[in-house]
Amino acid sequence: MIIPAWYPESMAQADMEALIHSCTRDAAAFAAPENIRLVIDGAPSALAAARALHRRAGGFEIDSMPVNEGKGGAVAAGLRRLLANPGIRFFVTRDHDNDHLAQDTPNLVSLADRMVRELGHERVMAIGRRISIHRHLGFERGEFEWFMNEVVQEAAKYAMARDGRVANEQFSAAYEPVLDMQTGFKCYTRETARIMIAALDEAPALAPGLDVRRHGAEIPVIVETLLRGGAVGEVNRLSHENQPMSTYDTAGRVRVKGTVLAWVFLRTGIPLCAARQLLLNAMGRRVLSKDAAGLRALADISNWALQKAGEIRSEPADPIAGLAQAEYF
Repeated sequence: MIIPAWYPESMAQADMEALIHSCTRDAAAFAAPENIRLVIDGAPSALAAARALHRRAGGFEIDSMPVNEGKGGAVAAGLRRLLANPGIRFFVTRDHDNDHLAQDTPNLVSLADRMVRELGHERVMAIGRRISIHRHLGFERGEFEWFMNEVVQEAAKYAMARDGRVANEQFSAAYEPVLDMQTGFKCYTRETARIMIAALDEAPALAPGLDVRRHGAEIPVIVETLLRGGAVGEVNRLSHENQPMSTYDTAGRVRVKGTVLAWVFLRTGIPLCAARQLLLNAMGRRVLSKDAAGLRALADISNWALQKAGEIRSEPADPIAGLAQAEYF
């Protein structure tokens, strides 16, 4: 079990310890203490809090990143460490805010195990799907997540169809048509753990100048799994009514989300004229687009992604400007 952790230096140590304790105390029911890795992502005060709690209570191991690499880098570091143990078949990631309840872990692992047995390979991962993204994250943030998830999934399907393949959706078909990609509660096999690490290691060459390691903890591994003929399954999991804490960056939203979308366009090889249409399609389905500020924010993210992908690929991309909306429905 991997828990990537970063807390602001301004946070009281007692509050950090309380969150770390709540994230780790129940994990021992599902993983041996040496296989519960709290990965501190270049945060000195958080490291001090983790060490203080470890001295008192134990029950987990600490991995410290010398510099902050973002959640993607922290998850990859934890996976590398646990892959060294050949006896581990499944790796579960949980966020540092205690939003992911440990008792949902068996459902994730059970689904991943079933997928491996039925498909006969380990290119699978299981997602702990939130029953309501909007209720959990709030309206605006939930809209941005659904927008991104749809564009990413459609771009991956485009790339697969180009190669004469279709996505395996049989293990998520009971839920919404679009995967809940950005939940941090996931179960990897050894193969998809390596896929996740490789995706981030190869990102600088594919998308130079874009910090995919920092912002790509959730989506790149799903895209890579699908493009490599794998499957992603989902199972409902519990979630707090409100997040206990959040490091969501509202000010940097355009760059953060645009970075991931630009990487997706580059990795799938989708022509940017087609990517632009996928963006417009997804924008039209979001209620947020009925708000002028929300529409501008969706367009800003889209144009940032198109521009960056276009610069890297030397392919002109028309920006999204005036947007027509349906007059009747």
